[in-house]
Amino acid sequence: MVTPGWATSYMNGKPGRFGTLLALVGILVLTPDTLVIRLSGLERWALMGWRGILMGVMSFAIWWLLFTHQPWRDLRTVITWQGLFVIATFSLNSVTFTLGIVETSASVVLTAVATMPVFAAILSAFLLQERQGWLGWATIFTGMTGVGIVVADGSNAIGQPGGSVMLGALYGVLTAIGLAVTFTFARKYPWLAILPAAAFGAFISGMIGLSLAEKDKILVAPLWTVLTMGLILLPVSFTCLNLAPRYTSAAVVSLVMLLEMVVGPFWVWLGIGERPTATMMGGAAVVLAALGFHIIRTQWYAANQTNND
Repeated sequence: MVTPGWATSYMNGKPGRFGTLLALVGILVLTPDTLVIRLSGLERWALMGWRGILMGVMSFAIWWLLFTHQPWRDLRTVITWQGLFVIATFSLNSVTFTLGIVETSASVVLTAVATMPVFAAILSAFLLQERQGWLGWATIFTGMTGVGIVVADGSNAIGQPGGSVMLGALYGVLTAIGLAVTFTFARKYPWLAILPAAAFGAFISGMIGLSLAEKDKILVAPLWTVLTMGLILLPVSFTCLNLAPRYTSAAVVSLVMLLEMVVGPFWVWLGIGERPTATMMGGAAVVLAALGFHIIRTQWYAANQTNND
């Protein structure tokens, strides 16, 4: 995997902070995604089809043009069991996120996706021997308490789709598991070309979606929404997010992604009036406080370690 020259010097000097920066850029680009989904008006299978196919093609193009000098050698890593596993899990999270966001409130789904730090921490403990420490686990479970508050009051959200809150939350948790696997494998196996693997996974989910979509509903969305999702928001954000675990822990990347749970529903609220209750916002505030504490604590610790060295 090739790193662009503009980032090399900063990355070499401060890899942990570079990874955190990549994650922050990725998640901030991703936050309008849920609003654009709502504005598209597509039914679930057509939505899944367009998102997956366009994201897969554009992500692959970004990787081919910017991140590899030996594409055929890198592609051989994708047909290993690790690469095929990432393809499967990334395809899973693409499917489940789309199904969840069509099923119920954006706040419920995005908050359920925020369970990712738990799965990332567990996977990192087994695969990477990365210890969280009691403060790290306390932060994670404080955040999960906030998640529980949001989901418990999810049925009272204003303007949400009329589906099942619990089913939408389950889809969000499955999305979290798929993303946690992808991020952990990116750190565990640095030789694995994670970007084309994720691109293939997204493309497969898109093919599944289009195969199940009703033909007369595939082309009913405003063109700008489909192109914005598939060619800008998803490929740019997940390129950053899939690269970030190369330079910092998967748990840190997962915790940074909690920002989407706060900012994403805000865009939906602002754009179409779908809004969480005060109780749900309180739960989101708990998660945000846990995230802020974790980032400040870990960056302070990393800075002290660097100074001591």
